[in-house]
Amino acid sequence: MELHPLTAALADYYTPDPETVSVLEKNGTALDYVGHAEITRILREIDPEWTWEPVAWIDGRPATHVTVGKMRLRDGTVRETTFTSMWGRLTLCGVTRPAVGSVEGHKGELDKELVSDFLRNAAMRFGISLALWAKGK
Repeated sequence: MELHPLTAALADYYTPDPETVSVLEKNGTALDYVGHAEITRILREIDPEWTWEPVAWIDGRPATHVTVGKMRLRDGTVRETTFTSMWGRLTLCGVTRPAVGSVEGHKGELDKELVSDFLRNAAMRFGISLALWAKGK
């Protein structure tokens, strides 16, 4: 059986280089992540012609969805906050997969953070830096 061209290309990116991993403190939990610049570098190495697009447009802008949710703070209290999400599609080596980016609605550069979160999430759908999310690593 012949392997898909992505299989070999992605094998080297399942576990990120420790030097590219950052830590984000979120509600008392330290989360490891790889930033969108590093994800972009990896996508370019695998496929210089990779693309992404939102699944929908409204008034010439990517469609977003705002929800109100609850967030538990470090001290155990719960507060309501808004979250903004954007669904999109990442195409890599001719394969397209859906993904979502979401951020707290109060972020100063909401559009940039949405795209950044989307790219990290979409890359994970292809196995890029998946070891950060996988329980068995």
